[in-house]
Amino acid sequence: MTDWAIISLGNRYRGDDGVGPFVLQRLRDRFGNSVDCIENSGDMTRLLEDWRDRHVCLVDAVSAEEREAGDIVLLDGLAEPMPPSLCGTSSHGFSLAEALELGRLFDSLPRRLAIYAICGENFANSAALSPAVEAAAVNVEKEILHLLTEQTGGPRCTNSP
Repeated sequence: MTDWAIISLGNRYRGDDGVGPFVLQRLRDRFGNSVDCIENSGDMTRLLEDWRDRHVCLVDAVSAEEREAGDIVLLDGLAEPMPPSLCGTSSHGFSLAEALELGRLFDSLPRRLAIYAICGENFANSAALSPAVEAAAVNVEKEILHLLTEQTGGPRCTNSP
């Protein structure tokens, strides 16, 4: 087990909002128990505990009018401010930017926070991921896999000779 975690935000049953859980499941299948994979449907108070003192890759869907569906915004969540365009339409109780501020106040921040925000277009109940968002999700999966392979040695072999 490492001090790395992959955390997804979003609701898997609300169209493009499910992109975080989609990426998380694909990475969970690859990493097994060697990296914590945490699905969070939007409980930002739980997020403060889940990411405390860890290295985190966080995947979330965003709605940004000036961007195309499937655009990927990669941020260093500890060094870069959240662009206002990525904060205004959260389906969570409060925004990721507000969770970061609370984390600072309560000394509950991760050691490292790579945010992968994927721009969505369809957040309807029971909808599937839109094709552009699913394609972006596969690219984010590859980026996280590459990062974690560099940092942790990658997925552990589960076959015994």
